[in-house]
Amino acid sequence: MLKKAFLISATAALVFSACGSDNSASPSGSGPQVLSCSANAISDDTFIMEVVTENVTMTTTTTIAGNLANIEYDLSYAPEVPAAYVQQDCDDNKKEAEEKNAQIICSDHSIIIKEVQPADISFEDALKSAENSCRQMIH
Repeated sequence: MLKKAFLISATAALVFSACGSDNSASPSGSGPQVLSCSANAISDDTFIMEVVTENVTMTTTTTIAGNLANIEYDLSYAPEVPAAYVQQDCDDNKKEAEEKNAQIICSDHSIIIKEVQPADISFEDALKSAENSCRQMIH
């Protein structure tokens, strides 16, 4: 269910999975440093959250429609991230997407995931959660 903590966990999981422990995508091996993060409403029911690290930019578009949240995660990897790593990340996400009945589209250096989840918080609370997530990631 879409809860206040969902944005933190979903965003962190996707962003942090986008950098491997083999140092190819994360020089320190300790995970990526968030360079910027923003969450902005683009309409009365949709907001965009963008998280930028050195090697991946993730844009999450969330639309709250009644008791459902339509969520699209768009991960764009930097050119220096090995294609094999992006493919492995894609394969891993495909396995999880099957469990969640989500759609996933992979290309050379990007992954798009689309899913629908039950929403048990309002649009305003979901946006506030995204804003709080950004503050926590760039502290």
